[in-house]
Amino acid sequence: MNFSKNGFKKAKKGISILIFSWSSALWAEDKPSTFYDDLWSKAVLFENKDNPWVKKFALTGRLQGDAHSFENDVSGSSADDSQWRRFRFGFKAGLFGGITLHSEANMNLNQPDPLYRNLTDTYLSWATESGIKIKIGKQSAPFTLHGSTSSKKLYTLERGKVARNIWFTNEYFTGASLSGSRDNWDYLAGIYSSDEGPEFDEAFDYGTFGLISIGYNFDESEYFDNSLLRIDVMLQEEDSLNQTPEHQNAFSLVTKLKNGKFNFWGDLSFSNGYGSQSDVLGTQLMPFYDFTDKLQGVFSYSYVESKDALGVDITRYERDLAGRGDEMQEYFLGINYFFHGHKLKWQNAVQYTEMDNLGTKVYEGWGYTSGIRISW
Repeated sequence: MNFSKNGFKKAKKGISILIFSWSSALWAEDKPSTFYDDLWSKAVLFENKDNPWVKKFALTGRLQGDAHSFENDVSGSSADDSQWRRFRFGFKAGLFGGITLHSEANMNLNQPDPLYRNLTDTYLSWATESGIKIKIGKQSAPFTLHGSTSSKKLYTLERGKVARNIWFTNEYFTGASLSGSRDNWDYLAGIYSSDEGPEFDEAFDYGTFGLISIGYNFDESEYFDNSLLRIDVMLQEEDSLNQTPEHQNAFSLVTKLKNGKFNFWGDLSFSNGYGSQSDVLGTQLMPFYDFTDKLQGVFSYSYVESKDALGVDITRYERDLAGRGDEMQEYFLGINYFFHGHKLKWQNAVQYTEMDNLGTKVYEGWGYTSGIRISW
C-alpha cells in the first residue's frame, strides 16, 4: 500500500470516526426490547389465523441512508456526500392454503420526480406443509455470498466487489423458483427473464437464465456451532437483447461458519463471459465478531481480477472517482450497532481500495461510510 498525505489524513479521519462510533455504541442506553417490538408491531395491520381468506396483512419496506467520504489518490479527486440509498414500500399478505402475496415498490427520495421507480419483490408464493416453497413473479435471483444476502441483512454497508462483478446487480427478475430444506440440505432452483424492466411488460422478451443452489448444513462439532457449505450455479442464454451483464455462466462456492461469537463468511466465485464481458474471478474473506448482542466488528478482504482489460468494476461511491480495471483488492473494517437486530442498525466502515488496469494503477484510496438501516 502507498499512502499519500491526503490519503493518510482521510484514513486517520475515518478510523477516528470508527473508534468514536464504537465507543458511542458501547455506552449507548438502549430502549427496552419491548419498545422496539411494540413499535414494529404497528406494521401488522391485520392478523387472524382463523380467518378463512386472509390470515395476516402487514406493511413492508426498508429505508437506508448513507453519508460517505472517498478519495482517489491517483487522480486527486474526492467525493463527500449524503443521500438516501434505498426506500422501498409495500405489503405482504398471508392468505389461505399457505399462499403469500408480496409486493414492494422502489422509490427515489433523492430525485422524487417521479417518486416511483420500479417494482422489486412482487410475487405470489405457495408453501407446502413439507416446507417446499414455489414462488412466481418478480423475485431475487440469489447467487454469490452477497448476491444471496438481502440488503436488509448485510453486515457491510453494501454488497461487496465480488457480487458487483459476478452477480446480477439488478436484484429482482421475473421468474419462477422452487426452494426448501430437507434434513441438512437447503436447495433452490429457478428460471428467470434476463430483462431489467420496471414491471412485467418486458418479461421473457429477451433471453433467460437458470439458477441452482445447493447447500449443506453440517452437524454441530467441537470446532463450529453452525457451518454451511453452498454451491451456486447460474447459466444464461446468450441473447443480444439481454439486459443483464453478459455472464454466460457463473459458479460460486460459499461458506458460513459460526463458533460462539466468532463468525466467518467466505466466497470464491468466477464467471465465463460472452460478448464484451470478460471472464472474472473473485474471492471474499469476511470474519466478524459479536462483542455483545448489540455490537459487532467486521473485517473483509476482497480480490477480483478479469481476463481482459477493463473487466472489473468498483462499487458505488468509488465509481464516481474512477473507471474500470482488470485487478482490484479491498480491505474493509466496520463497526455495526444493532438497536433492534437488522430492523434498526447503525453501520460505520473505513475501507482501502486499489485497482490496476494493464499494470497501471487507476484507483487507490481510502473511504469512510456511515449508514442507518431500517426495515419493517
